[in-house]
Amino acid sequence: MPSGPFAHVCMLVKDLDKAVDDWTKILGVLDPASLEKRIVRYDEFSSGSDAGMKWATFVNEHSTEIQFIQPGVGTPLGERLEKVGEHVHHLCFSTDDVPAAMEKLKAEGIQVLGDGKTYNDPDMTWQKWSWVGPKSAHGVLIEVASPYESHDDGKWHHAPGKFAYTGPVAAE
Repeated sequence: MPSGPFAHVCMLVKDLDKAVDDWTKILGVLDPASLEKRIVRYDEFSSGSDAGMKWATFVNEHSTEIQFIQPGVGTPLGERLEKVGEHVHHLCFSTDDVPAAMEKLKAEGIQVLGDGKTYNDPDMTWQKWSWVGPKSAHGVLIEVASPYESHDDGKWHHAPGKFAYTGPVAAE
C-alpha cells in the first residue's frame, strides 16, 4: 500500500509490456523499492464503455505507486490515446469514505465529475472511486478511491482505516 493518501500516478500507454519493461529499468535506478513487491496486473478490466483494458501497478509501500493502463481499441480511452498519445491520465488519492470526500469537495466548489457519483468494481466490491475534474485540478484528472494494498497473489485488497478525511469542512 502506498505510504500516504497520494496513492498513484496513472499513465495511458500503447503497449503495457513495453511500459512495464521500461519502467522496471527506470525504477531500478531511481526507486528500487518499487521493484521489491510483485506488480499488480490485470489483463482484463472494464469500466463502463472502456472494455478490454489491461493495467499494471508497481507496488510501493513507501512512496507513490506508478500505474499504467493500456486501453482497448475503439473504446473512449483507446480513442483518447490515439488522439493525444501516451500521457499521464490521472493522479489518485485514497480515502476511507469516497462519497463523503466527494460531497465535501463539491461543497468547496470543486469540479466533481458525474455530480460526484461513486463507482465500484463488481469483482472488487470494496473498491469505490470517483473523479475530480481537470478544471479545478488545473489540467489533471484526480481519482478519489478506497485505500488498497497488494498481497502475494498480485491483486489489490481493501485496506480500510488507513486514510480518513480529516481536513476542514466547507463553511455553511
